[in-house]
Amino acid sequence: MSIWASDNRSGRVREALTMLLSQGVIDDFRIRPDEEFPFRVTVPAGVVPMTEHQAAHFALGAAVGHFGRLARGGDGLRTGGA
Repeated sequence: MSIWASDNRSGRVREALTMLLSQGVIDDFRIRPDEEFPFRVTVPAGVVPMTEHQAAHFALGAAVGHFGRLARGGDGLRTGGA
């Protein structure tokens, strides 16, 4: 049994975007499979068309950017040494 609900990359990217949408990180997304840039992610600056590969990297970066400080257990305002 797969750890992913979807067994294909496109399905996993859709799940990642759905999670970002539910957390308020993105405003919306659409997938238009027949287009050159099928993933259309809506952010405050507008609609960003992406390939599946670009959308996967976007989702990873957005999740790290949004949840990174929380995952480290702080507010991200460290000062001083390591």
